[in-house]
Amino acid sequence: MEPAGEECILKDRAVDQKTDGQQNITKVLKSDFDAKYNILDISTPLNNFLSAHYKRSYAYYSLLNILPVVLTKVIDSITKDKNEIVTQFGENAREELKIIIGLISRLKYELQTDKPFQNFTGDEPDRESWNNFMADLPAKANSFYQACMMHTECYMYRKLYSFVENSIFLKQFDYFAKIKQDTLDSCQADIVILAKYTRRTENTFDVFNELLKINLWSTRNDLSKNENGLSFNMNVLEDVTATDSHILINDAFEIWQCLNSRRSKKQCVDFVLADVGYELFADFILAEYIIEKGFAAKVRFHAKACPWFVTNTTRRDFEMTLQYLSKHSDYNLSLVGNKFLQFMDEGKFELAPVSTFWTGPHAFHCMKTVDPKLYKLVTHSKLIIFKGDVNYRKLLSDVSWQSTQDMKTCAGAVVPNSFCTIRTAKSEIICGLPEGTYERLQSIDSDWMVSGSYGTIQFVLGTGEYGY
Repeated sequence: MEPAGEECILKDRAVDQKTDGQQNITKVLKSDFDAKYNILDISTPLNNFLSAHYKRSYAYYSLLNILPVVLTKVIDSITKDKNEIVTQFGENAREELKIIIGLISRLKYELQTDKPFQNFTGDEPDRESWNNFMADLPAKANSFYQACMMHTECYMYRKLYSFVENSIFLKQFDYFAKIKQDTLDSCQADIVILAKYTRRTENTFDVFNELLKINLWSTRNDLSKNENGLSFNMNVLEDVTATDSHILINDAFEIWQCLNSRRSKKQCVDFVLADVGYELFADFILAEYIIEKGFAAKVRFHAKACPWFVTNTTRRDFEMTLQYLSKHSDYNLSLVGNKFLQFMDEGKFELAPVSTFWTGPHAFHCMKTVDPKLYKLVTHSKLIIFKGDVNYRKLLSDVSWQSTQDMKTCAGAVVPNSFCTIRTAKSEIICGLPEGTYERLQSIDSDWMVSGSYGTIQFVLGTGEYGY
């Protein structure tokens, strides 16, 4: 029998008191945590690195609530799929999996307790670069909560891969592979429709601008598991202009002019890739347009050297996606996939040699000194297209710039040639906004910078021959 009247009220009060008590305990624990790890109860100051050192920042929220979950899910997936992994890599991998789980658990503990970054001591090809970088960090900026957020995240993902990389039997194991395959499978209907939608495209600015917008909103697809995201790709294709109010900067015409320039002798466009799935397919579609309309003789794609930020594209993901498309049951999509493979055979599409620079901690303006070979390669490009939020942050050194500061100043001397960024905002960093835009958006939605609901297409004119 349900308690009635006064008894119900007393019971509700007891529950409320218990809840209040739990909340108070949580506040005390958080207060102790903040005091112990010197967390400042402020937002990220202007011209400072994004960092979990600042409690009212998305970096703090991410380090407290997102990155530990990433590691936990890796542990859970390895535990759940252990027998399947052993079948693939052999019985000797079983013991190594136990060791790797232990190492990931320790990494999670170090993250949650703001431990200093540890040197890489295995056979990592970029070991010296990483260790030198960490040795040069200030003493107060070389731990998880005190460091620049980009350094923290890159360190976590790179350290995670080192556990696999230094194994004997699991060197080829990608612990994010199933997530990436699920990402591709879940958006195949959208990919089929996009393939059909883009089969007849004219060589006009309006079409190019539309393709850039489609590409922009494809970077939102790592958010597509929220209830509003499932139909988002289709809504964009039904009316691309409907999203215009959420594109804060659109330098499409400047990009169009750059690609159309006949003054440049450079005939390559470089794509620095971000996520797999719908986004990668949208990249292929834009690259196809660039080739077919004669804007470049070659499009060169740069993938990540190891599993990275969960859904970023590795060499294996790139090759697997092309095979997936070419063998798809949808006839039109398989034709498109085989066309892309033919482009690979003909040298119109090219996968760049893998560089650990893209999975390092350095801002992109360090490319010339950190990876001169990569720098030399991309400086022969007519245009470099940087995709996604992580590449955007690295371009801007993960600094909280004044929102109206121009991108060329913020990015520094990355390369002498022209480049553009295509990015939906998922972190508290942006530049190049018109006066008053930041304040207007803050008054509408305080989370606009991290929601993925606003995007930018930004262009920086190169300083090379003829500016191109």
